[in-house]
Amino acid sequence: MTRLSVRILAGAVVLALMALVLTWPASEVRAAGPKLESYGITSEFPAGFRIRAQASGENDITSVAVHLRVGQLTSGTYNYLDFEKSEGSQNLVDGEFFWRTETVSNYIPPGTIIRYSFEIEDSAGQKLETETFDFIYFDARFVDDEGNSRWEEVSDSAVTVAYKGPVKKRAEEILRTIVETLDKMVPIMGEEAIAEPIRVTMYNNNKEMLEALPPKSAAISRELITEGQAFTEVGTLLVLGGGRLALGTASHEVMHIITHRVGDSVFRRVPSWLSEGLSEFANVDPGFSYDIALDFAIETDRLLPHVFMPGLPGESEDVIIFYGQSRSIVRMMISVFGPEKMKQFMASLQSGNNMDRALTEVYGFTTQTLDIAWRSAIGAKQLDLTARTQARPTAVPQRVPLLYSLTPQAQSEVVADAEDLATATPDPTATPEPTAIPEPTAVPTPALEVAVAVPDADVEPTASLASDSEPRQTGSGASCNPSASGAAGPLDVTTVGFLLGLVGLGLRRRF
Repeated sequence: MTRLSVRILAGAVVLALMALVLTWPASEVRAAGPKLESYGITSEFPAGFRIRAQASGENDITSVAVHLRVGQLTSGTYNYLDFEKSEGSQNLVDGEFFWRTETVSNYIPPGTIIRYSFEIEDSAGQKLETETFDFIYFDARFVDDEGNSRWEEVSDSAVTVAYKGPVKKRAEEILRTIVETLDKMVPIMGEEAIAEPIRVTMYNNNKEMLEALPPKSAAISRELITEGQAFTEVGTLLVLGGGRLALGTASHEVMHIITHRVGDSVFRRVPSWLSEGLSEFANVDPGFSYDIALDFAIETDRLLPHVFMPGLPGESEDVIIFYGQSRSIVRMMISVFGPEKMKQFMASLQSGNNMDRALTEVYGFTTQTLDIAWRSAIGAKQLDLTARTQARPTAVPQRVPLLYSLTPQAQSEVVADAEDLATATPDPTATPEPTAIPEPTAVPTPALEVAVAVPDADVEPTASLASDSEPRQTGSGASCNPSASGAAGPLDVTTVGFLLGLVGLGLRRRF
């Protein structure tokens, strides 16, 4: 075969292949996959936010879903959008999904970063997973006449403060205070404390602030003024900018976000004494003199077993002492053992260790030893752990019910032991009489004494409560009721004077 023949043959083969490709059935060519045409989120705070997406494809779109992750939460949600075909287009669909945030369980604070992405699938099983987008869930109550947000922002490093109105200077003061707090605590807590952004929303008055907080009863809302609140899991902070304690509140609350990031684990949270102690140690503008509260507690023997307590105490004056003790012990741990030890300690807690195990691993002693060392350092009396043992109820004689009978029988007597029970036999001819309720008897612990009537007897069962104090007055739904005469109880002048002193000190420091 000559060279010319070979070239002619090769050309014929190429032409044949081209003809085969050109005549290949169109149905065998794979259609293009789904495509995201447009998307967006609209804030409707406090009700929620609305997600919209428009998708298309050569095949029918069968599902449009959105992945949502709120703030710094490690887990997210997966939700399907309701969609329908657009008018005038065969393969274009419009989808929508509304996420409610007006309930306690679904609440998201304004200013939180919401990260989202879409997953679109068509009838051929082809999927499109989009990139991740960010959305700031701002308070939509404050918009201009054209529907644009009135919120403005000032930022520095990982912190952003949102504000509205002519209060930029105040927003900058709060931003500066938070940055100063972070500069003080990052060497102690670690750089990972500011690895994620921190968002702050500043409100100008209490009414605006109340309507932005999580839902709660109207009574609580009327009685309390919330200066600030940190939402640690999402990295968001709300601050009442017009409050006198705004700077100290912002400094204290932002530290709760940092403590959560470097100390909380999936098993347990950092105990209250450590969390509050770190927040007050970090506070660059404290509103109370907790050192005075601590000295007061030492002199009056009112120190709390705070490192053994599961949470904050219930009494307001004890809360002040608790804060003073917590800051004092944290200050001792950092000044005596160094900031690096505290960083290791928080990392040990975050790994899942409990308090005793983490203290032993990092410092070489237990919680009890820490409490002893701290009380020695401040010159306080040591805690008597035996006094913390819970007393057991005192045994009292109990009435023993008699055997069931259709014949009326006498009321059962108090039987002291098994011998009395064996010899106690009812008189079938006796006429039952009502059992008198005994006067309350002072005993170390409450004990319930019940007189039980046999079935079909004409005597109603009666009950009396033996208490270690005067008889409890009956109130309408109250846990602590006034005396029968309505007179107020004795006034603790020392406590009132102490609290007034704290207020005076706070005003003196401010002015």
